[in-house]
Amino acid sequence: MRPVVDYSKDLRRMLADGKTLDQALGELRAAGAAMSDCLATVRAFRRCDIVEAKQVVLASPAWSDYRDGTEEFLQVLSETDDNDVV
Repeated sequence: MRPVVDYSKDLRRMLADGKTLDQALGELRAAGAAMSDCLATVRAFRRCDIVEAKQVVLASPAWSDYRDGTEEFLQVLSETDDNDVV
């Protein structure tokens, strides 16, 4: 598994350009960001815990197709140390 990438600088730029959070998450995904990247990005941007980040990402239209079947993956991610984020 590759390291998680924090795209919060990109997210901030997109939001500053007038995009909604949902649109920005869609653009990150279209550019190749994994769900774990989006979770780390939302978590860093909003300074929230993994539970809130998960709710935000899974509520996004960009990740609606991944809502089912992600609980096991997200449990593993929630146990990941913040130092594992690139």
